[in-house]
Amino acid sequence: MLCFKKSIARIVITGLMAFSMVGCTKLPDGVLDQKEMAALLVDIHKGECVVEMQRGAYATDSMKKVVKQSILMKHGVTQAELDTSFVWYGNHIEDYLAIYEDVISRLEEEQKLMKGIRAQSPVFAEGDSIDVWQLSHTYKLSESEELQNITFEMERDSTWKNGDNYLLQFKLINNRQSIANAKAIICAEYENGRVEFRPSSAINNDWIKVRLVTDSTMQPSSVYGAITYGYAPNENIYLDSVSLVRTRNRKETYFERNGQRTIVFPKSKAE
Repeated sequence: MLCFKKSIARIVITGLMAFSMVGCTKLPDGVLDQKEMAALLVDIHKGECVVEMQRGAYATDSMKKVVKQSILMKHGVTQAELDTSFVWYGNHIEDYLAIYEDVISRLEEEQKLMKGIRAQSPVFAEGDSIDVWQLSHTYKLSESEELQNITFEMERDSTWKNGDNYLLQFKLINNRQSIANAKAIICAEYENGRVEFRPSSAINNDWIKVRLVTDSTMQPSSVYGAITYGYAPNENIYLDSVSLVRTRNRKETYFERNGQRTIVFPKSKAE
């Protein structure tokens, strides 16, 4: 049920290189060290997954705050310490990326354990989720490009079901624009020539999220989309925690289909 997947070999190599330099960096007061920060972020990401999978139970901001506060209390960390740590690591990007390598590695280990448990019980309950993003979860975007495009596409397989939800999300790091020029779009194409799509609309605390809800009466033949970013002068941007979380058909999200856009491409006579 965790929402992360990445190459173990790459994580180990990068993690060892990054953590070999930990002793060379002196942290100011109020900043969590890399080990503490990684442990906290693991639980924060798990908490976000719980909130996402049980939106009805955590529909209000106050309930979401309760989850976050309980995680902070577990680790003995205040909100001020977390904010200070984010600011410091935001100015030390390489250290921050090293932390996330460790975070993803830990989440993958837990995901393996969960898969072992699921193997004993093949029931796939409504609300279960999995990250189906097959590319890198972290990107450093080059300012030499006016517009960076990250595209993805998946063909239908035996695990797809009618009404699947797809949530594409990522976090912007080091963004210096008052309105970040970042956009995302996700599309579903059906065999009858219909394409449903939804573009991202707003940024919330540097997070960009866009959800597509597929038809409950049929499965798409493919799901695809793109992430784009327009640069300001001398700007270097990182995309972090990129994921594409698939959940099963949900009553509480199906109404979102009303806001999706549709294009129908007529079938050629040859087809």
